[in-house]
Amino acid sequence: MISAVCGFDNRDALVGIGPTISVRIGFDPNFRPGTGVPALPTDEHLALIDTGAIESCIDSLLASQLELPVVDRTEMSGAGGEFLTTRHLAQIYIPDLNFVQHGLFSAVHLSGNGFRQNALLGRTLLRSFEMTYNGPTGAVTLTRH
Repeated sequence: MISAVCGFDNRDALVGIGPTISVRIGFDPNFRPGTGVPALPTDEHLALIDTGAIESCIDSLLASQLELPVVDRTEMSGAGGEFLTTRHLAQIYIPDLNFVQHGLFSAVHLSGNGFRQNALLGRTLLRSFEMTYNGPTGAVTLTRH
């Protein structure tokens, strides 16, 4: 069992920022699932754990900077309604959990809309974890069994 702290030491920080964890993002064309960790840039980015998002997404500016391969374009829905987005082939590695999510990630405007995070980790990732959210204390923990 491995756990990572994703919350804060007070509830106001949790409400203002949201549950957050450090990740590495990129694309290693030689990576094969179940074979270890992909060779990704060593820069760590903050990712928002978003129980309202079905899929995990990457900031559109970061996806462009990392030159992630574009696979297609698709319609998405969010709090602001429907929009057209590109989907990129990538890997998101969570060092604190030694976990890799790989596949297609939609590019969304996070940094341009005031988010501190460069990725959203949605329910497709959360299906692999137990999440404990303690609103009164601000503590959030992800656990992989």
